[in-house]
Amino acid sequence: MRQAILSIGPLLLAVLFLGCSANAPEQAAATEPATPSAAPAATASEAQTPAPTQQGEFSVSSSGIADGVIADAFGARGEQTAQRGVPSRSFALSFQNIPQGTACLALSMIDPDGGDWVHWLAAGIPAADLPENASVDLAGSMAQGQNSFGFTGYGGPTPPSGTHSYVVTVYALDEPVDLENGFSLEAFLQAIDGKVLASAVLTGDYSR
Repeated sequence: MRQAILSIGPLLLAVLFLGCSANAPEQAAATEPATPSAAPAATASEAQTPAPTQQGEFSVSSSGIADGVIADAFGARGEQTAQRGVPSRSFALSFQNIPQGTACLALSMIDPDGGDWVHWLAAGIPAADLPENASVDLAGSMAQGQNSFGFTGYGGPTPPSGTHSYVVTVYALDEPVDLENGFSLEAFLQAIDGKVLASAVLTGDYSR
């Protein structure tokens, strides 16, 4: 009798073990997260990847400004002039990382050393690089303001003496502005107010 009980014991244990194993999947399913474990890792990876709208910093550069100095062709020693011998050949401008959603660009060129003398105002510029002499050659594709020399378009550096620094500020706008040729600096600033996505600054010196 003792041997029979002993021989039944292992069989009974096996049956009990199988019974527990059969219930195991149900217990695991009850505690398993609704989202596969791989999903959070993918989500974290996506969070670390910059969104399509994120770009590098908006900036502007010019082949006509080397080592912070405006080339002679675009200032008082240039050959192309407008009214009263004022230089009228604008330097090329290249734009990097134009923000998504930019409808157009606008720019100002001011001489703070000359009492905030206005050298160039332009608006409605397509979101693309400007070639050299764009103020003249592409005058029909943008609106330009009146400079402090008294005419519309680019008026290059003509410092009376010494070295002046000229600040070019480019604005990326999220919608077009309603400006016509000959607008003032005040009208320019009012028109772009509330429309600026980003701005970029380029400074160049010119000596006389």
